[in-house]
Amino acid sequence: MAIYTKTGDAGTTALFDGTRVPKNSLRVDTYGTFDELNAQVSVCEKLVVSQENKHVLHTLQHQLFRLCAEVATPHVEHLSESSNLISQQDISDLERMIDDYTKRLPQQHSFILSGNYLSAAELHVARTICRRGERLLISLGEVEPIRDEVRKFINRLSDALYIMARMEDYVQFVETIVERVAERVKNSHAEVLAETKRSLWHMGHNTENGVSYMATRTKLEEIMTKLSQAAMDYAQSIGVPIVVSIVDAKGVLMYFHRMSDALLISNDIAQAKAYTAVALKAATHEVHQSAQPDGDLFNIESMVNRKICTFGGGYPIIIDGEIVGGFGISGGTVAEDMDIASHALQSLLNQ
Repeated sequence: MAIYTKTGDAGTTALFDGTRVPKNSLRVDTYGTFDELNAQVSVCEKLVVSQENKHVLHTLQHQLFRLCAEVATPHVEHLSESSNLISQQDISDLERMIDDYTKRLPQQHSFILSGNYLSAAELHVARTICRRGERLLISLGEVEPIRDEVRKFINRLSDALYIMARMEDYVQFVETIVERVAERVKNSHAEVLAETKRSLWHMGHNTENGVSYMATRTKLEEIMTKLSQAAMDYAQSIGVPIVVSIVDAKGVLMYFHRMSDALLISNDIAQAKAYTAVALKAATHEVHQSAQPDGDLFNIESMVNRKICTFGGGYPIIIDGEIVGGFGISGGTVAEDMDIASHALQSLLNQ
């Protein structure tokens, strides 16, 4: 069966109820724009790396299909008998997603360019198509009845596409940074092994199937008190009051201790060092150069909500080749913090 009917050769098209109107009519232009938006949303679904975004975009395609059907129908009461109309629930779902993403993303204080990564850029294209459709919808609403739910949904949708674009940039930025740091560490693996006593603590336990998250927490719990005590004993011997922080493989604080007279600011810095060592899978001094204006990690601190530290004193804790936690020392100079942390790691290695 041919897909062409020839009924539109004269420049008219049929609405949902069979009424024929010019193809350049305001109603056709409006639902045609939302059809264009739906096609762009489909493109975005295929490109995004965030599984959350992928799920939302798939749902949006079904919602936009329903919305197009409604805009293409002069008498909505007829459509409601055979289709689910856009509802307040659909609007509320978008608002919840927007609020959730906003809480998880770094605060934005200025206008941004339209995407640092392709998927984010394509989401911004979808956002601008949505805004164009909204302008047409408002014009159509001046001459034809349009339900409030439709107008509200489209208004929220452009905000949703914007925040999804930001999430794509954020997710891919973090993944790119981790990959670059991991590659840099991998390329210098021989050097890292040679300097294990100064940069990493490695216990020689054998495992066949890797180390699970709970198992690594258990192993971390077994050594973190000894590690902290070794650091404080050495710090006291050289007259440097410190703060010790240890996080698990997911960056969750496991251990914290502040020696008397340690600087208050060291509370935050020690935790930032421990978290950074886990998040970037490297000792903090190893990423210092990359955080300079000409480096790959420049301005990383402003891209994430968690505090990042790119100077010495933070080390990943490795067991059986798996990073099980991060170890952060703060209180002295950078050199002193590194010396204390390295001494503590060395003392455990020698046990």
